Parts: sequence; C-alpha cells; structure tokens
Amino acid sequence: MTDRAPFSAAQGLLVAVPQLHDPNFYRAVVLMVEHDEQGALGLVLNHSTDHPCARVTGEFGLPWPGRPGDTLRRGGPVEPQSLWMLHDDGWGFDETTRAGQGVAVSRSREALTRMCEGGEERLRLFIGYAGWGPGQLESELAAGSWVTAPSSADLVFDVLPDDLWHEVLGRLGIDPAHLVEGGGLIQ
Repeated sequence: MTDRAPFSAAQGLLVAVPQLHDPNFYRAVVLMVEHDEQGALGLVLNHSTDHPCARVTGEFGLPWPGRPGDTLRRGGPVEPQSLWMLHDDGWGFDETTRAGQGVAVSRSREALTRMCEGGEERLRLFIGYAGWGPGQLESELAAGSWVTAPSSADLVFDVLPDDLWHEVLGRLGIDPAHLVEGGGLIQ
C-alpha cells in the first residue's frame, strides 16, 4: 500500500457547474488559497459589486492604481466586512500567501498602502471569502458541484469578471451546456 498525499485544490481554480444555484457560487470561479485537512479558503474572482475600487482606496486616502472602472468583488459569504487583496506575487508582506504562479493574497493596511502608492496595476480588491470546513469541499467535489482547473495570472488579472467562467471552461475544452449534475459530461 502506498501513501499518497491528500488532494489539495490550493493554487488552482474551482469552477461551479451550472446546476450549483447557491447565489454565493452561481457560475463562480474561485481561486483557492488554502486547502488541507482543516478545510479550505478561496476567493470568488468573478462576482463584482457596483462599488468602485477607487472609492475604497480613497477612504484610506490612497490612489487607486488599477483600471478606472475596477470594482470591488465579493470574495465569498464568509466575513463580508473583511478586505482581501489579490496582487502580483512580486509583492511580499508578513501575511502574504502565494496563491499560484504570479498571484499572491494579502490583507494588511501596509500591503494596501504600499501597493497603491507603488502603482501596482495588478491589484484586485475583495470583500469576504469562500470557506469550507474539514471534508466539506471534498464532499462538494465528489458530488460534482465543481470542476477543478489550473490557475494563471492572466486569468486572475486580465480576463474580465463577466467573461471568466466561460473562459476557464473553454480553456478546459468544456462546453457549459454539456455539464451535468454528478460531475460528468454528457457524451
């Protein structure tokens, strides 16, 4: 018998199947930040709000270095008052977690200040996060609620939120119309 490392979705993407109607995750693309036996944590990349990022950073007296139309995104239903930052992995702070090639996550005021003042264009702001308890994500994966996909910095930073779900599935060669409950494909 061989010992195998447990599956981890960390540093990858979860893509909700069309049948997942939970409004927090409908057609969601989730960047997984952590996933181990204690549970999982990720950020929904493609659920935007109407709140401009420039207004958020302005409340801190900081310039917004990103695109003028960038809006705050809903990272998930857990701790909706918390602010999360996705950014280029060239930035590192005490609490920074690498979330894939070219992508990192930070949460501190220092991180926000330094990246805004440094003109970091690859900065995305999120409120809340997606969280799963021990074994919960594994159960959802086994039930076919999610498709896993590799992450890349271009998906995180360059694809518009409204296009992301279709783009990720397309890169996997999956037509969303062929996804069915149970995790299978219509043959």
